[in-house]
Amino acid sequence: FLLPLPVLYIVYDFFYTILHGALHLQSIYPYIHKHHHIQKAPSRANVDAINVHPIEFFLGEYNHLFSFWICSTYLLPGTGGCIHVLSSLVFLGLGGILTAFNHTRYDVQWNLPIILPFFFGKTTKTTITIYDSKAHDVHHRIPQSNYGQYTMLWDHIFGTFRSYNPKDRIVPKSQLDPKTGKSFEYYQQQQHTKNGGNGVTNKKGT
Repeated sequence: FLLPLPVLYIVYDFFYTILHGALHLQSIYPYIHKHHHIQKAPSRANVDAINVHPIEFFLGEYNHLFSFWICSTYLLPGTGGCIHVLSSLVFLGLGGILTAFNHTRYDVQWNLPIILPFFFGKTTKTTITIYDSKAHDVHHRIPQSNYGQYTMLWDHIFGTFRSYNPKDRIVPKSQLDPKTGKSFEYYQQQQHTKNGGNGVTNKKGT
């Protein structure tokens, strides 16, 4: 039942990457996907992950069903048109977990070790990054990059991949309040002004 999983994720991300890129078109973005990008530094896992427009939520979830159909009908003929129930549960369950990690401050990465063929008198051991939560974090900071959900395979192919740079990371205090669009740091400054600019000090004077 594990065999279909890599195919399911690759197929899902192919269509998701295209859909996600389309949602960033200037003619569409303000009406649907802009809502999700209110959060510049998402940190609340699934709370931030599903903080999307209803149309986007429907399209994203339908993509799961579409991926099942594509894989079972065309890419995995040995399945007889059916995906094992355990494959389906793992695909959806693990996908939900990875999506949640994409919207946290945790750095979660899965690297696959590989050995390259024999060249120039020696073999080379290296790794391929299958999943990295920082990739989606980069997308929230720089929206014109990293459109994939689970893997950056298609972003590499389409030329939209951007490597993680620590300077791209925004600390949670700068993320925006989804109700007002203002940063939490803004509220701290307002409170500071309200207190006469003196702020609040503790016994150690810090």
